[in-house]
Amino acid sequence: MKYALIGCGRIATNHMKAAINNKLEIVAVCDVLPKKMEALLAKHDLQADTSIKRYEDYKQMVAEEKPDLVSIATESGIHAKIALYCIEQGINLIIEKPMAMSIEDADKIISLSEKKGVKVSACHQNRFNVAIQKLRKAVEAGRFGKLSHGSIHVRWNRDHGYYDQASWRGTWEQDGGALMNQCIHGIDLLRWMMGDEIDEIYGATRQQFHDYLEAEDVGMAVVKFKNGAIGTIEGTTNVYPKNLEETLYIFGEEGTVKIGGTSTNNIDVWDFADETEEDGKNKGLKEETSNVYGNGHTSLFADVIDAIAESIHAEEDLEVYTSGANNIFRYPELADQQKASSIINTFEEKQLLTELVQENLSDGNNTGIQVYIGEETPIQSMKDCSVVTATYELGEGMRGTIGIIGPKRMDYDKVIGTLKTITHQLDDLYKKKE
Repeated sequence: MKYALIGCGRIATNHMKAAINNKLEIVAVCDVLPKKMEALLAKHDLQADTSIKRYEDYKQMVAEEKPDLVSIATESGIHAKIALYCIEQGINLIIEKPMAMSIEDADKIISLSEKKGVKVSACHQNRFNVAIQKLRKAVEAGRFGKLSHGSIHVRWNRDHGYYDQASWRGTWEQDGGALMNQCIHGIDLLRWMMGDEIDEIYGATRQQFHDYLEAEDVGMAVVKFKNGAIGTIEGTTNVYPKNLEETLYIFGEEGTVKIGGTSTNNIDVWDFADETEEDGKNKGLKEETSNVYGNGHTSLFADVIDAIAESIHAEEDLEVYTSGANNIFRYPELADQQKASSIINTFEEKQLLTELVQENLSDGNNTGIQVYIGEETPIQSMKDCSVVTATYELGEGMRGTIGIIGPKRMDYDKVIGTLKTITHQLDDLYKKKE
């Protein structure tokens, strides 16, 4: 799998190490500062590898190298712009936290990735800490019983020297404050354990000791989850003289867990009503780490690679059959040589049709008739046409889509009636096979 990295700053070395550990084909690195690229490659003894190309323009890199997977490790404020461009080119992504600086941009990334059929992962590597993995399994097994409350405390130090390393740090546009930058991994873990859906959140932020920054250096919040549990968040860069802890607490009616260490990597408390032999081994577990980033990047990369492989396999299993394309010439409004040629090419190449089918099948609630007229049609080459699709059940969890393409003036009642008849017949046919 061809891999490339955009942004060669502080966190980039973890991405490079993860790519090497997962035996990815590293084809390129990209940064606006050439010296950062060279320093990163030298750190991993790759400076003499001429197969790894250097780029200052990520668009040029994407066009020339056509990577399968890209890491975005630039300043946070341009994550969304780069991500949306890469997704448009059909590239799978690992995006450093935060995925975007606004909910609007994050939603755009999610929507476009689903449309293009690519995998996108926010880089929350702490989910793969040994202690966190054990906690997650306990949550999924219901060992806590009813969850009561939980909390995350990120008590770190970030001095003037840290912010002097990059002018974008601590700005609203490119970085955000303590909560968005330093505490986002902990917030992610709290939500993951307590339940992602939230009813209400309230809190306060302050700038106490970093008046040379735009953003806050301490923030506290109370979170009300839809499942009835309550969470608290404390995040700060004001702890003197150095990082103190990143600690996660989870409390339930039958369990208490405290995971501490510098990056939620140690089990400090592990108590359950139904204690097992394995629980005894978990008490006091420590995962050695060389820095606050932990050891999770390699496992996160492996997880993303597996997801991409599964997606490729699913695409290979998807068959698209077409018939009657030449009938398009029967309609004067579509018989124009340029229009007809574009439509015929779409039928022959099938890639765009495949994306349309995948979009229909990916929506588990989509079991009815879908009508796309003119500009509504997801396929640009068919904007002068109408597309009517219907989804049917194949059995064993599999589904299929059948569609009719024709002029915008088609008899919709007749077409919809025909599709309903066909899908009912197909449903009956596959039910008989079961």
